[in-house]
Amino acid sequence: MRRSRHPFVRLIVVAAIIALVVVVARKRYWPATQPADTRPAEKPANGEPTTRGTLPPPPPGTMPVNVKLTPADRAKALTLLKNGMAFLKQEKLLDARAALADAMNTSALPAERAEMVRTTLAELADKTLFSRRVFPNDPCTFSYKFQNRDVLIRVERKLKLNVPAQLLQKINDIADPTRIPVGRTLKMIRGPFHAVVSKSRFVMDIFLEEPKTGRMIFVRRFRVGVGKDGSTPTGQWRVVRGCKKEKADWTPPASSNLERKLIEWGEPGYPFGAKGYWISLEGTGKTPYTREDGYGIHGTNDPSSIGKASSLGCIRLGNNDIEMLFAMLYDKGKWSTVTILP
Repeated sequence: MRRSRHPFVRLIVVAAIIALVVVVARKRYWPATQPADTRPAEKPANGEPTTRGTLPPPPPGTMPVNVKLTPADRAKALTLLKNGMAFLKQEKLLDARAALADAMNTSALPAERAEMVRTTLAELADKTLFSRRVFPNDPCTFSYKFQNRDVLIRVERKLKLNVPAQLLQKINDIADPTRIPVGRTLKMIRGPFHAVVSKSRFVMDIFLEEPKTGRMIFVRRFRVGVGKDGSTPTGQWRVVRGCKKEKADWTPPASSNLERKLIEWGEPGYPFGAKGYWISLEGTGKTPYTREDGYGIHGTNDPSSIGKASSLGCIRLGNNDIEMLFAMLYDKGKWSTVTILP
C-alpha cells in the first residue's frame, strides 16, 4: 500500500471529521441548559399539565396599589366615592357599583371610608350579582333559557362563564341540578372571581373580574385562620385544575407530629369541617410551590381558630364561608387567582 508523504494532513482531516460529529451530536442529543427560572410543564395525577411559571400574573385590580399616594390620588378616590354614592341615591346600582369599585381600587381612601365602601359593595353584590334579578346592561350577568338536553355544568362551559356550576345553582335556587325543566330562565354570571388574603389582618377579600374592562369588583370579605409561625407562604397562587374537592381525605403532614395515616371525612381527627371542602393551590410566577407541597384553602371543625395563626400552613374558613368560597373560585379555563400578602 502506498503511504502518504504527508501523514500530518491525514491527522488534520480525521480531527476535523471528529469535531464535526461531536458538534452535530451535541445539538441533536444534548439540548441547551434551561435558565434557572424556567420550569417545564408538569404532569400531575389528573393528567392535566400545570404549565406553572407561564400563567400571567393576577389582574392589577386584585393587588393593592403599593405606591406613594399623592394628594391628587386621594382627591380622585374621594371624587369616585362621591359619584358612587350619588348614583346609589338615584338607584343607579350598576353605575354605583362601578364607581365605588374604582374608588376602592385606588387604595387611596381613608380607612373608615374604605370600610364603608366595602360594606356598600357587598350589599350591591347581593342585589346585582347574587340575587335572581338580572339588571339590564349588566356586563357581569345575563339571562339564559334552559334548553333540551342542557346540563348545568355543560352550559357553564359552553358559555365560558368561568364560574363553578355550584354558584349558578345557588343564585338560581336550584335544589337538584339534574332536574332543571326545559324553558326555565336562569341567571348567569360571568367570572372569574379572585381572592386576596391579608395574613396580618386575617381577612380574605373576594373580587369579581368584570368582563372586557377587567375592573375588580369587591364582593365579599371572609375572616380566615392562617399558619402558625409564619408557615403560610406569601405570593401569587392559582386554584389547581381539578383539585377542588368535597369530603376530601386528609393525611397529616410530617410537621404535625401526628401519625401519618389517611383520615377520611367523618372519622375522628378529621379537620376540614362539616362538608370537607378542600381547594388546592399552586404557585405562579416566582412563587415556588406546586400542588405536591400541600398548600390550600379548607374548612375547619375548630371555629375558634378563625382570626388566629394556628394552622399547619393552609388557610382555613368557617363552614358557611368556605361553602360560599368553594362556589366562587374556578379551576378550569380562566383560573381564579389567590394573592397572599403578609
